[in-house]
Amino acid sequence: MDTPVGSGTDFMTKRRGRWMFRHFDRLWAFLRSSITVEEGLARRQDNFLVLRIAAAAAVIYGHASAIAPSVGTRDIFVRLGWGIYSGDIAVNIFFLISGFLVTGSYIRQRSFYKFAKARILRVYPAFVLNVVLLATVYGLMFTSLPSAEYLHHGGVWNYIATNLKMSSNMVWTLPGVFEDGAKTAAINGAQWTLPAEVRMYVLLGILGAIGLFASVRVATLVLAALFLTGLVHPELFPLNQTWLRLAGYFMLGVCIYLHRASIRVSLELVVALVLAAVLVRHLPPYPMVFALALAGVVGFIAYLMPPWRWLERFGDPSYGIYLWGWPCQQAVAHIFPGAGLTLHVGSSLAMATVMGYGSWTLLEKQMLRLK
Repeated sequence: MDTPVGSGTDFMTKRRGRWMFRHFDRLWAFLRSSITVEEGLARRQDNFLVLRIAAAAAVIYGHASAIAPSVGTRDIFVRLGWGIYSGDIAVNIFFLISGFLVTGSYIRQRSFYKFAKARILRVYPAFVLNVVLLATVYGLMFTSLPSAEYLHHGGVWNYIATNLKMSSNMVWTLPGVFEDGAKTAAINGAQWTLPAEVRMYVLLGILGAIGLFASVRVATLVLAALFLTGLVHPELFPLNQTWLRLAGYFMLGVCIYLHRASIRVSLELVVALVLAAVLVRHLPPYPMVFALALAGVVGFIAYLMPPWRWLERFGDPSYGIYLWGWPCQQAVAHIFPGAGLTLHVGSSLAMATVMGYGSWTLLEKQMLRLK
């Protein structure tokens, strides 16, 4: 039987039309979808791991111009007029997510001891290993001093002893390491956030131990009072002044968890917050509006984007990438001083990722089993 002329074309046109309609329908449903934070937590599927890895990578990108001799390009977010560079954005994300997740951890456990034990096991083992290896193995590799002189130098052991205290006045250099020809002699400038994070954990634990989280309303009022006091009289807090921004993002994460049942994540909310940040970017409220917009973007990626569950099979290298990113960048800058932005960041990120997965598999994962 002969096929009528044009019937094949009509069939393909209709089929293409149905395909486009289905995909448009799915896209529209996705754009209109929303979920409460509590519903997102209940699903146990999110993209926080992806966000942490991306943030760790952004820190490496942000530090490139401060470390690599041949990289002088201004950060892309600074060039776009955001008033903040990628490294600070990434650290803000870390503290926002940390405040959110560890608040949930404390409320579920209802035990200061268990909470403190879990935080110590998560932070300290990898940090101790990082500090000790940098002072000994890494320092020996790059110092200009003879090996015996280096190992007997008081600066090496002062670096270890002081930094392991998580002091606000950390030691940044090692004797003879990166003293000639480097943009900076700092061994690991990224460590500056860790003492701040530990203090956030202590504060959260104390607030939980005195029963603050028994009432969401009371907890919110206390946190708001602490935030406002920090804005007006920051000198009243036993914190380094550079940590106050991090404390604000951490407290924002805490508040989001406390109000998880009433906060609804949607694309409409994210767009509205981002537009508000754009409109006030030259006005005093910009930092706070930017924080809310960033929280909205993080929530959208975490709970409304399709989860990258396959990535979880390999573990969580984000902390290790963050800890080893700066030292890897210093090594790349020393070995390849002429490397441009792409080569420097790519090489450093590859090295830091290997170190991150190694740290997770060999140490962090094993320590967390002790919880």
